[in-house]
Amino acid sequence: MRAYALVVRDEAQEEAEAIKLWYEGQSPGLGERFTNALERTLRQIRDTPSFQVRKGIYRHVLVRGFSRYRVVYTVDDDVITIYQVRHTSRKPSSRFGP
Repeated sequence: MRAYALVVRDEAQEEAEAIKLWYEGQSPGLGERFTNALERTLRQIRDTPSFQVRKGIYRHVLVRGFSRYRVVYTVDDDVITIYQVRHTSRKPSSRFGP
């Protein structure tokens, strides 16, 4: 199995933290559930990075259990770069796609 390095950009880290805090404000413990689901998604991407290419070089995968959120990333040789953790109903990004 190929080993990939996972790089999470600051913007994606900040988005994930904001989402966690929002969920935690909705119901205690829900933010932690989101974080756990996101970590599982990142492991899934690292183990099998060949998800659908949505725009240009950017791939998208939904966060299981929180399917209104998706992770946007690229694969370049042995490096996976996470660019966004975003709500699917946000205005589509001109860079990353819908």
